Amino acid sequence: MRNKQSRPPKNSRALPWPLPAVVLVGLVVRVGHVLQMRGTDPMFFAPQLDALYHHQWAMAVAAGIEFVHDAYFRAPLYPLLLGLMYKLFGVGMLVPRLVQAGIGAAGCGLLFLIGRRLLDERSGLLAGLAMAVYPLLVYYDGELLLEGLLVVFVLAGFVLLLRSRELDRHWILPGLAFGLAAITRPNVLAFLSVMPVWFGLEFRRGWWRRLLLFVLGVMVPIAPVTIRNYVVSRRFVPIAWQGGINFYIGNNPEADALTAIAPGSRGSWTGAYYDAKRRAEQALGRELKGAEIDRFWMGKGLEFWRREPGRALGLLLRKAFLWISGYEVSSERDIYFARRYFFLGALVTNLNWLKLPWGLLLPLALAGAWFERKRGRRFLPVYLFLVAHSLSFVLFLVGTRFRLPLVPFLLLLAVAGARQFLRQRGRELRVGAGIAVAAFFAFNLNWVRLPAVRQITSYEAAATGYLETGRPDRALTELRQGLAQDSTGSALVLESAILAAMGRLAESELAARGAVRLEPEAPESWGALGRVLAGKGALDSAGACFEQALQLDPYSVAGWTSLGNVALERGDFAGARAHYERALQIEPASAAALFHLGLAEFYSGNRARAHELWRRTLKLDPGYSRAKLALEQLR
Repeated sequence: MRNKQSRPPKNSRALPWPLPAVVLVGLVVRVGHVLQMRGTDPMFFAPQLDALYHHQWAMAVAAGIEFVHDAYFRAPLYPLLLGLMYKLFGVGMLVPRLVQAGIGAAGCGLLFLIGRRLLDERSGLLAGLAMAVYPLLVYYDGELLLEGLLVVFVLAGFVLLLRSRELDRHWILPGLAFGLAAITRPNVLAFLSVMPVWFGLEFRRGWWRRLLLFVLGVMVPIAPVTIRNYVVSRRFVPIAWQGGINFYIGNNPEADALTAIAPGSRGSWTGAYYDAKRRAEQALGRELKGAEIDRFWMGKGLEFWRREPGRALGLLLRKAFLWISGYEVSSERDIYFARRYFFLGALVTNLNWLKLPWGLLLPLALAGAWFERKRGRRFLPVYLFLVAHSLSFVLFLVGTRFRLPLVPFLLLLAVAGARQFLRQRGRELRVGAGIAVAAFFAFNLNWVRLPAVRQITSYEAAATGYLETGRPDRALTELRQGLAQDSTGSALVLESAILAAMGRLAESELAARGAVRLEPEAPESWGALGRVLAGKGALDSAGACFEQALQLDPYSVAGWTSLGNVALERGDFAGARAHYERALQIEPASAAALFHLGLAEFYSGNRARAHELWRRTLKLDPGYSRAKLALEQLR
């Protein structure tokens, strides 16, 4: 029997065409954002960090090449869908973003449907329109990141859940939607783990049968991923194995609740990934599968809790505050730097007394929860999601991207709060206003004394984008703005690459040597110096630099490829082939290693094999111009 208290409200007055209107506004705003960013954002055509990881994985999917022969490091659904788009429309940065704009717009419509069921049609409309223009949702819908897809799957799951609750059937459908959300980001499993509480409270009899159907729906998308992981790794990995390293990042003696990189790891996704792998293998003295690396780092994080429980608890409280505070903790690139590139960036502020948009959203949402407390049973699955999803990150690491799935539900509660402020009088209004005002001051002031963000990394990212899109002059200008404020080894490595692209080889060498002096333990520093020396023809010195880089990072694909290039220049084709093949063992989808292996085969007299490798290179990366040129000129 259903609990009658949770029946949806009846609408006294239906609005004409609200759903298409909400979706249309969301679509127009997002398409406009994508088209603007295409012209203003230097990283639009040069993705970095997680976006680069997704891009490279998707290119491998489109080319039919295995990305990594192990259990998935990250949940696979978004890269697989991105790879499908590359397969259908070609590898490019615009079409996927336009598709994501449509997905994000659909999410606005889904929030309208949720609001109509939980509150009323007008509240659903206002919440949907608020979501259509919420700056961070719009921004991340335009990035090659999974957040937009995750939000839509979660919202679809709630629409279907509320519909199933009303009809008391089709329980497998919301489970299916949440299962898809789980293979987009596994943290959704935290919410699913508490759903038995809701089923038990909502239904007096037969709740377990409904729950069983729901769980069956959840398992339909997850089971193929689990099976695939076991087949390739012979380890049980339900979805992905990155949980252990993420737990260590957020729970170690040097953690500050802001940095999303393990101590001693490099800032690039490949550097961080292989540093985690190499350090775990060095500690245990053998090569490890992903699941074993996961357990190693989880153990290190738990060891921190055992040895320093007081410090660990303080760090947990700091993360909890940052999770609910108005400050946007950026894990991909500094959102306060990136806001200069898009028109809604004006709605993202980091003032001493006001941090938009979250610093206004959460106080209004808390007031809304107070005003709607009599409908608490109806909102119970929403509250369970807000709490479970939050805990799943606070225990690990926090960031703006990670709390985006909360935003639509907070928008709904904020709309309820704003409307009730116009209706309520007396004590009800005073309490609601008190909650909002107290929360505003609590979440907008810098209570935890956040340090200033090192902007050099943002300037590096922008300069890298300019360099990779053929604008080295602009890249150098951008980078030196950052270097005027701060200096890092990676910035000097980038400066060396930019100067080399401009033909200023003497200055390039100075920058590379500066990187080696500043960060001699960074393989990228030695790689940069090696490339400069190779360009000057000093092959012995260049080879020594690349060997030093590989001593520091044996999994460096760039290092093995560069060492192969030195062997190729010397005419040692067998040695070059061995180095390139080692690079491809580490990263089968490396276009550079495939291309240079083709050169080694060509100069060894294996022309047919060389052409085959260059065609594979172009299948993997159609924009790899050197492979096109080789096919045209080297017959």
